Amino acid sequence: MTGIRDIKLQIMENKHKHYALGLTCLFLTIGAFTASHHEMWRDEIQAWLLARDSTSVLNLFANLKYEGHPGLWHLCLMPLSRITHSPVIMQMFHLLITSVTVYLFVRYAPFNWFQKLLFCFGYFVLYEYAIVARNYALGMLLITIFCVLFKERYKHFIWVSCVLFLLAHTSVHALIVTIAIGFALCCEYVFSSRVSKSLNREIGAIGDKRPLWIGFSLIGVGITTAVLQLNPPPDTGFAVTWHLNYDVQRVNNILKLISQAYLPVTRPISDFWGSNLLTTYPFFLTIQIPLCYFLMLFSVSLFLKRPTTLLIYLIGTFGLLTFFYVKYHGSIRHHGFLFLTFLMCCWIYQDSPTINFGKTEQEDSDSGAERVLNVAGTVILTLLLICHAIGGIIATRMEYRHVFSYGKLTAEYIKSQGMQDYLMVGQNDFAAVTVVGYLQKPKIYYPRGHRFGSFIRWDKVRTHNVPNERVIEEAQKLSREHSQAVLIILNSALGAKLCKQHNLSFLAEFTGSVIGNANYYLYLMPLF
Repeated sequence: MTGIRDIKLQIMENKHKHYALGLTCLFLTIGAFTASHHEMWRDEIQAWLLARDSTSVLNLFANLKYEGHPGLWHLCLMPLSRITHSPVIMQMFHLLITSVTVYLFVRYAPFNWFQKLLFCFGYFVLYEYAIVARNYALGMLLITIFCVLFKERYKHFIWVSCVLFLLAHTSVHALIVTIAIGFALCCEYVFSSRVSKSLNREIGAIGDKRPLWIGFSLIGVGITTAVLQLNPPPDTGFAVTWHLNYDVQRVNNILKLISQAYLPVTRPISDFWGSNLLTTYPFFLTIQIPLCYFLMLFSVSLFLKRPTTLLIYLIGTFGLLTFFYVKYHGSIRHHGFLFLTFLMCCWIYQDSPTINFGKTEQEDSDSGAERVLNVAGTVILTLLLICHAIGGIIATRMEYRHVFSYGKLTAEYIKSQGMQDYLMVGQNDFAAVTVVGYLQKPKIYYPRGHRFGSFIRWDKVRTHNVPNERVIEEAQKLSREHSQAVLIILNSALGAKLCKQHNLSFLAEFTGSVIGNANYYLYLMPLF
């Protein structure tokens, strides 16, 4: 009988492997096709240029002090930028990260096959953290690895702590999640004897406690060093405001982010990015805030008897909401960590210790109320994942149909005209930086900061707007100083009178992108 059982287990194991490999290959195929039609925008190219043009690791961290994110993603990009200056390699690497996440999730997550399928083609997995090449995919991968290790966390605590150390350095949002996990694990370890007899025995069976203390120290160091990286310099010019006053309207707007993150059903329109189809229905707007409260209260009820999971959910969710309230409202890519926190808690739920309440753990886990909650949780999670899949499919379809950013096509036009080596002036650095990345150009002149550069330096020097007339004046000055014609990259069209006055030749315009400020107008100023 034991042999037959082992054979059945082996067959099931092989089925899980084949299903994981099959879904990963399908995901990779769809992702590669979609990524090949994605024109990267400012934030993607900014990270690439920071890695490309930093001369050393120390120089990279010096350049990163204005970014508001730790530097793990940029460290990963540095060796890639030494292989080639083309940012396409970053897209390939980014998609590979998400593909590994998909495989690990399908292979090890305790969900049914349908939920795993929906996850793989959900909005955040298929589009936001796969196609738009940012540091958030690395955070999602490390959260997934943590979930895989969680079941035997005390046997492999050094590995768990290494994962959390790295997770803290992927983004400020992942840092908040890391703080939640680290605090919950610390409480679980300290109060294990009061929470779970089986967990207490498991911890007690560990003879050498040094790996545990080393692990907790490593998590603390990871959190501390990440926080130090996030400390902005005195002359920072981006997101400098703190919202510390109580504002009912702002509280409600932040609370609504839960529904945006849990139900990311993209609108099938040209400016689809960050949109939500459900908010176009008056009925949904009426129930949006009550729905957010319901989702949070249900999650608390579901995790109530699992203190580790409950702590991670509460600290992670309220930590993220607090950050969005007091510092930076963010966009859908940031809000996605609200859902990742919820999904992570659903994953580790079964392997978290149960509060005894005077009963044996077996009796407590077999209670009817908990079975009802688990069934309801499965249904709600499935419904949420269905919404994610709808959003993911719509987003990839819109990505294929519309130009995300015209930076790539503008760079291709400049190359086709043989002007890639011209002296260039970019009116708005946040728009021109994309062209610089695709041109693989070392630097252009940015009037907003009155300096040459490639990546954006988010300091107070560049916070002012520069009118078209001033851009032309600075281009004329550069033309005289360098005895060269100047290619001017604007984000708005010039009038015929102004072009004639300064002898400017209109070359081309690229307008109508998904990113509203990623439209370009090219003018050539002859040698002045």
